[in-house]
Amino acid sequence: MALSRSERELVNNLVNTVMRLEQIVVSQISPAAGLGYRVMRQDPFDSPLIISAEENRSIARKSASAGKRAGTAKRRKISAYQREFGRQLKRLKKKHPRTDISKLMKKAHIATRKARK
Repeated sequence: MALSRSERELVNNLVNTVMRLEQIVVSQISPAAGLGYRVMRQDPFDSPLIISAEENRSIARKSASAGKRAGTAKRRKISAYQREFGRQLKRLKKKHPRTDISKLMKKAHIATRKARK
């Protein structure tokens, strides 16, 4: 599933923020290290070992798109028994809010069997 324009902008802004934060941390360690970090992000030698800023954005967009696809999985159908059990448990919780949940579930199970007969 493709990302919308606003989602792409959000990913790009997130990557830019992370890169700025990395640059701040590196420049605090040593000014020379900050310069090296800047050169590394620009990747003037087109090295396969260095992830440039654009490659970083591309990776982030792909992973966001995959995450969006994974989030649209079909939900499993709830059985009639489970639906009735939920109703019975909710009813019992309302009547007895301080009772232990395991006891309420046993009572809900019994009530569900009676209701489904």
